[in-house]
Amino acid sequence: MRPEARRHQRALAAPARSRVLRAAVALLVSATVVTLSACSGAPSGAEPQQPAATGAPTPSATPDPFPKQPLTPSTRYVALGDSFAAGMGGGDEKGKCRLSPAAYPAVFAQKSGVDLVVNAACAGATTSDLLKHQLIALDDRTDLVTVSIGGNDLGVAQIAGDCAAGKVTACRNEVTAALSLLNVLPDRLRTTYSAIAQAAPNARIVVTSYVLLYDSSDPSAKDFQTAAAINAATIGLNEVIRQAVEEQRAKGVAMTYLPVDFAGHAVGDKTPWLNTSGADIFHPTATGYAQYAKRLTQLLGTAK
Repeated sequence: MRPEARRHQRALAAPARSRVLRAAVALLVSATVVTLSACSGAPSGAEPQQPAATGAPTPSATPDPFPKQPLTPSTRYVALGDSFAAGMGGGDEKGKCRLSPAAYPAVFAQKSGVDLVVNAACAGATTSDLLKHQLIALDDRTDLVTVSIGGNDLGVAQIAGDCAAGKVTACRNEVTAALSLLNVLPDRLRTTYSAIAQAAPNARIVVTSYVLLYDSSDPSAKDFQTAAAINAATIGLNEVIRQAVEEQRAKGVAMTYLPVDFAGHAVGDKTPWLNTSGADIFHPTATGYAQYAKRLTQLLGTAK
């Protein structure tokens, strides 16, 4: 592509990126209003505006225009990311990174028949941590990479835990901090995704979403305001991640955004696929991680 064509493409894409970021910020602004009202015990007559998108279905996976290389038993697979990739909450976790045999990379590798070279993910990892400590796992022989990152940059898990626990001051401060950080997250993701693509130039890269934590379909539920706010924050985060993936795809990077949905199995449902108490609260159970692995198998297939 000629330089002038690339400049024209970027110029056309800029307004779209701006619209997406504004939409994500709007979701978190709505989340702030609702969460702070819930945390502070605002009277029901205040009726803050609810984020309209909390009941929206999870979008389908991004259509993939890149040639799909079939998986084989020799496909070299590396997993990167945070606690959602490490498998925290899945059981039998080991070490400070909380790696679990129930983590979706391990389950996907077993089900698909590919070679999981290493799961380099670590609980608590941010984009900065991934760049500093996890890229070393990649090289030009890597065929497949999965990534779960971004949530800890905004502190979404901490927000969910403190707001649900009714910690008013912490809840308020963390949501406010997330609002400000949402403006810098696109740059962090852009840097991270570019570095992954450079470190593994021959790999197909799949970026997984964060699941909505709550069933927020019942406005009369006791925790509806908190549930709607936390889901809105997650939707905003996922939209920023999806857009960052789209930017990489526009540059020719074989990167795909994969949404994962726990519909009917969120917190508040009869059989949640998420831990609902303890240190692993709001992290998937082994069944939840199996759903992530299932979505990967649907996207990538199995080894031939």
